[in-house]
Amino acid sequence: MSGPLRVLLIGGSFGDVRRIEELLGLCGREGALTHCKRLEDGPAAVSDGAAEVVLLDLAEGGEAGVVDSLREASPETPVIVLGREADDPAVLEALRRGAQDYLVKGKMDAELLRRAVRYVLERGRVERALLHSEETYRRLVENLNEGVLAVDATGRITFANPRMEEILGRPPGSPVGHLIADFIEAGSPAPAAGDLFCHRTDQKREFELDLISADGRSVHALVVTSPITGADGAFAGCLAGVLDITDRKNAEEALKRSEQKYRLVVESLSEGIWVLDPGACTSFVNPRMAEMLGYAVEEMIGRPIHSFLSPSSRAVMKDRLDCRASGIREEYECEFVRKEGDCITALMIACPFTDDTGDFRGSIAGVMDITERKRAQEDILVRNQQLMVLNQIIGVSAASLSLAELLEESLEKTLELMGLHLGIVYMLDAERKRALLQHQKGMPASCLSKNRVIKVHHWPFNFIFIAGQPRYIEQQSDLNSIEASILRELEISALACVPLIAESVVVGAVYAGSRTKESFSREERTLLETIGKEIGSGILKGMLHKKLEAANREANLYLDIMTHDIKNAENVSSLYADLLIEMLGGEAALYAKKIRSSVHKSAEIIGNVTTIRRIHHDPSDLGPVDLGTVIRTEVATFPDVAIEFGETSCRVWGDDLLSEVFSNLIRNAVKFGGPDVGIAIRVEDYDGESVQVSVEDTGPGVPDEVKGSLFTRFERGWAEGCGDGLGLFIVRTLIERYGGTILVDDRVEGRPDLGAAFRFTLREVLPTGDDEDEDLDREEDSE
Repeated sequence: MSGPLRVLLIGGSFGDVRRIEELLGLCGREGALTHCKRLEDGPAAVSDGAAEVVLLDLAEGGEAGVVDSLREASPETPVIVLGREADDPAVLEALRRGAQDYLVKGKMDAELLRRAVRYVLERGRVERALLHSEETYRRLVENLNEGVLAVDATGRITFANPRMEEILGRPPGSPVGHLIADFIEAGSPAPAAGDLFCHRTDQKREFELDLISADGRSVHALVVTSPITGADGAFAGCLAGVLDITDRKNAEEALKRSEQKYRLVVESLSEGIWVLDPGACTSFVNPRMAEMLGYAVEEMIGRPIHSFLSPSSRAVMKDRLDCRASGIREEYECEFVRKEGDCITALMIACPFTDDTGDFRGSIAGVMDITERKRAQEDILVRNQQLMVLNQIIGVSAASLSLAELLEESLEKTLELMGLHLGIVYMLDAERKRALLQHQKGMPASCLSKNRVIKVHHWPFNFIFIAGQPRYIEQQSDLNSIEASILRELEISALACVPLIAESVVVGAVYAGSRTKESFSREERTLLETIGKEIGSGILKGMLHKKLEAANREANLYLDIMTHDIKNAENVSSLYADLLIEMLGGEAALYAKKIRSSVHKSAEIIGNVTTIRRIHHDPSDLGPVDLGTVIRTEVATFPDVAIEFGETSCRVWGDDLLSEVFSNLIRNAVKFGGPDVGIAIRVEDYDGESVQVSVEDTGPGVPDEVKGSLFTRFERGWAEGCGDGLGLFIVRTLIERYGGTILVDDRVEGRPDLGAAFRFTLREVLPTGDDEDEDLDREEDSE
């Protein structure tokens, strides 16, 4: 011991003070002794912290309870009790209350005092260090992000840090005293977790379980337990670290579900997925990719992609893989060899993938089997080529003005578009015994004269010209001598002979040959036969055209007879009927009038037929027509009919047939309404570009059920026995020719019995700037 020692003596006499000072001096350490005579003044004397050691003299019968006051006043200052004897009850009580040591006052010497002082000071230092350590660990445990539990051997909680209380959602101190099993969820991943906490073992244990929070929430926790042993080494419980891994577990579950979902998607794709490592070896394929090539998934793993490629694709795959290593994404077609040996064409969409550092780690590709699509595209290409050829042939057929032109141009187009070298067209003669050469291209001059005429009853020509079946002469092992000689003479290797059929009758044949082809494909045969049918249709069209021209000439002859000879005869008949009416009287005169009426009706029909002929044959050359003049002219032809018409100055687009519209409508009104019928014609603006013309009469009107079909061709009048059905048909045809529309309505709405109203529109000739200039010029000239 060295350095000054500050001692406080509480109690005792002045003699005790001198003796203790002597003993302290004999201890070899300088010290200062402070004396407090009364015990009750001791706590105040020690509270200033000046004393290092307190000597409490209880030898005179003092109360040991003063130790409590001293410990409260200065907890860190050690207390040595001075008693009369070792088993003094007051001394024992003082030690129980916290005194660190005691000395028997009568037996105390310098060595005992020195040792006692040294002991209590060292003990105080150790207690302070221990207290500091405990405080440090207490703060550490209380501030851990991990829950800490202490559980005794019965599974009852003896300690829970704040984080543990937070995990359980419990107020501070409430978990202590409860069984750990009360906080474990039923059906937890560790159903015997309560037993695990009090498992009697010297091993550290780690497990997961579900705890129940106070709000009913399940907390998934990772628990690490360590055993606690007593002084005798017996199991006394365990200390557990509890980490809330709910979020991590949920994330793991979500990741697992996501991986399962994407794995299911990848495995269910109709598209193959192929993953290659940096060395182009297979690290993953989905079932569809393996199925596409006819392998099991396991058979493909580890094999280089080159082992699945066709020789033509292997040559370019290295460049493709170099692009992946350079970070380039590509889309390209590739040919693979299936396990069975056949090939497929695939569309690959390949891209590289890298690790977190950006280093290349391989490539991944989506693979789609496009074999059927490629075949379909090729078929479409062939079909398009065929359609192009047919369109050309159809165009030739439509534009040809003669049979010779049709045959020549069709043959040349066929050879040009199909890449053939020889073409011949034959037509049967009138007796159908010989086929005569009509046109040829590419035929050797040496055999031209020999093949100008073919006897069609000889084989194999009868197969074509008589049976009407196509014949293909191609290089085959069983080719007969006659057909082989045909190929030699024509200097070709394959020849197609296709009959030309018109109205189910063979009229000729077209030959097409190639010097390079050994045979014709199915598509080429189909195309050649279709061309033959189209040429046959063109021939039939020409035949029908000739027949049509003859029929048209004959029809025109009949029409000329009707419009001239019959019309002349009708005029004579009408003249004689008028003479008979003047000469006869009574019933005979009535019959003569009926004859005249029938003659007029016949003349009207012939006039209508003539008008229809003009409508269909004369060109539609429309021009400005003065509408008022046309109406007034037609009104004048019916002097016995009361017709009301106001003036109009508008001009409309029409021709010299526009008068037929008004003639037929007025005649129709008179026919059904009688000579006393009243007729009104009105012209009104319709939409700024057209005018509406109304021809109204006071006749019997038109029933509603007839209005929709009244303008149909050959639709007879609604009054029985009246009309030939052509007049109103001509009216509608002409109105539509002029760009207008027509309808029939009631003259008085809702009262068909009060007469009909025929309303139609005509396009008005609108003034232009040139018209205005002409008007101004005329005004200036007049001035």
